[in-house]
Amino acid sequence: MTVTRFLSSLLFSSAFIWVAVEFFDVETEVVYVLFIFSLILIGAAMVTGLLISPLLRKILQRPGSSLLSQLRAGVHDLADAEHRVPPMDDEAGGPEADQIQPSKGDAGPNSKGTAP
Repeated sequence: MTVTRFLSSLLFSSAFIWVAVEFFDVETEVVYVLFIFSLILIGAAMVTGLLISPLLRKILQRPGSSLLSQLRAGVHDLADAEHRVPPMDDEAGGPEADQIQPSKGDAGPNSKGTAP
């Protein structure tokens, strides 16, 4: 499959250059310079990739360095934090809940069903 793609791209690029030289009066010297600059660009990209790949490999091999793993760790920390929060009416460490005052006529938690 890769050889087929390479041959088809070679054929179409050759046809493009032939049409440029034949019908648009592009000098062959310009085509040669374009070819040489293309080779230089591809070589520079290959060298840059070879130099940067050890750095990328080192960065990507650290466990837990990806954003997704950090987000998953954060979600688990938040879920654990919800379970560690003391209840609202816990006198040992939680904030005290506001005492709800019953309005007149309502049976409050301390009333025994008698009206005031």
